[in-house]
Amino acid sequence: MPRFLPLAFLIASVAHVAQVAHAAPAPKGKDSAYFPTKEGDTRVYEVRVGDKVESTYKDIVDKVVKMDDGLHVTMSRDAPRANNFVTVISVTKEGLFRMSFNGESLEKPIPLLKMPAKVGTKWEVEGGATYTITKEEEVEVPAGKFSAIRVESVSGTTKTLLWFAPNVGLVKTQTEGNDRVHVLKEFKGGK
Repeated sequence: MPRFLPLAFLIASVAHVAQVAHAAPAPKGKDSAYFPTKEGDTRVYEVRVGDKVESTYKDIVDKVVKMDDGLHVTMSRDAPRANNFVTVISVTKEGLFRMSFNGESLEKPIPLLKMPAKVGTKWEVEGGATYTITKEEEVEVPAGKFSAIRVESVSGTTKTLLWFAPNVGLVKTQTEGNDRVHVLKEFKGGK
């Protein structure tokens, strides 16, 4: 598996809110999911370079299945300028794990976010990328202001910053040295 593939999977996994968010949603305790978990939850993202919107894409929760260890969330990506795909994310007390991609089960689940979501939590993925929760902070994106955890991913000489909000998921992604940023534009709650 190429070393940047886990990061691409992570960026591909953003999600959830209850209508268009204009303020930081309140976490639901220490066990808050950092991923959308209701069928129909829809996240709309913008890919920006400076103030210019380069493209948009949409992630939609299609199905949620309760498992012994948590939830399996099936999400589809609608990206007019890129390849669409479907993925299954396991949402557990241990974190977020990609279980399958485009109908193919992964040999080993890929950790996208490890719990507990607190500063200092670290993990590594195959290919050598390391992830560390470095800070809790408020982040502002077009969808609103969110209380979030900032995760730093390092793969070789590439450092990427990811912001996850409780009960929403990924709200912003930015790679250092690159002007391109992915930001949450809109969040619509499902059933």
